Amino acid sequence: MKKKLYYAIPFIVIPALLLLLELFDNSGIIEMSPYVMAAFLMVACAVFGFFSSSEHFSDYLLTLILPLSLFCFTFIGGFLDENDIGARFSLDRAVQVSFQPFFSLMYACMAAVTFLTSIKAFRNLKKRN
Repeated sequence: MKKKLYYAIPFIVIPALLLLLELFDNSGIIEMSPYVMAAFLMVACAVFGFFSSSEHFSDYLLTLILPLSLFCFTFIGGFLDENDIGARFSLDRAVQVSFQPFFSLMYACMAAVTFLTSIKAFRNLKKRN
């Protein structure tokens, strides 16, 4: 049960992180830019990878789940987006939003950071102290 919950948490944390950044942008605390969003996502991926509980060389499932959580969030955001004519629930718009070049790059970077930080030798550093 604990592992299933650990693998479900990214589907809550990644959207919550992006919504929190949007809130900070609207209140003027942090100005939103792709660099800020990428930095926060990479730190979140590094934390998830470092605290992985997998016994394998690397946590391959988490490497797949973290970019998938961002993809699901952007897909749903594009699907529920309201355009100029007021149309909602557009599958075409959802695909366009989720496959933008920035997000495609973020999927690859998130997978790479998660894979590298979930390598068992790197995770064993936290046990030394």
